[in-house]
Amino acid sequence: MSSTAVCELCAGPPVAGHNFCEGCGRDLRGDADRWWRSSTAGPDPCPGCGGTEYSPDGYCEACGRRRNAGQDHVELAIGGIAAVTDKGRHKQRNEDAVAIGRVGDATIAVVCDGVSTSIRADEASHAGVDAAIAALGTALSGGEPPAQAIVAGTRAAAEAVARLATPETVASPPSCTFVAAVVTDSEVVVGWVGDSRAYWLADQPAESRRLTIDDSLAGQLAAAGVATEAGEGRDPRLTALARWLGADAEDTEPRIASFQPTGPGRVLVCSDGLHRYLSDPAKLAVTAPGAPADTARALNQLSLDAGGADNIAIAILPFPPVSPADPPVTAEEPTE
Repeated sequence: MSSTAVCELCAGPPVAGHNFCEGCGRDLRGDADRWWRSSTAGPDPCPGCGGTEYSPDGYCEACGRRRNAGQDHVELAIGGIAAVTDKGRHKQRNEDAVAIGRVGDATIAVVCDGVSTSIRADEASHAGVDAAIAALGTALSGGEPPAQAIVAGTRAAAEAVARLATPETVASPPSCTFVAAVVTDSEVVVGWVGDSRAYWLADQPAESRRLTIDDSLAGQLAAAGVATEAGEGRDPRLTALARWLGADAEDTEPRIASFQPTGPGRVLVCSDGLHRYLSDPAKLAVTAPGAPADTARALNQLSLDAGGADNIAIAILPFPPVSPADPPVTAEEPTE
């Protein structure tokens, strides 16, 4: 069901048959019934020719172009949190995906970054975030603690991505990285597979910290305090992924970390489209203050201004969680 609502973020007018705002890309589908939102594209017209008929495997019946799993630019907002994803300046399509949600007093974010060397990486990342956010929220609503809910969400994402594999993609099946965060009024819990990251951005910037360790040789060496060469001259074997989600992945259980903040701040969940340009926690904390939507937009623009070499996905979750205007909701599947 397409939306006829005016966009709450930019006041853009609705366009018949479109599920995303033409001004800022915000998801406009079924806002009243949705406890979560994601950047996954709806059944919008083909970006190549405007056609609306697609084959079962996702190709436009009119021009043959493969349907994009995500939008070039999307802004999401729900329950006091916000997210932005952008195609960047040099990629053909957006292979990053983000989903955010609120269950009771807890806020949730999931980011998946499609592995560029895999086939249909955009489908992998969007299948991953949608499966993860639904399973994670359902687990939280059922009383599971955040760490176990993240495990449930990661497993759901891994299964959804693995199902995308076909005989034609056996050499390099659709794959993505994964990171999720749950923020409650007492703690921050994150889980990840790959090199997408979560940061704690304290209101006192010096207290900011990175919460995840990249699943790569460089990440493991850095965690052990071993310096490695940075920049363009770095040995690519150092940054090669050791873990990911996909049919060929051997280890898809999330690494879990929890953190009890002693003061207010924000949790940043992002893909390497951002942290390749700015990775220092204290600098991230001071670069983009303000409301979650403003922070997400500012960090996205920073990535674009720095070169925008990759897709970008960013989610911002305040701590303690901001009380939304609407009463807390339980995790139920949205009604289209």
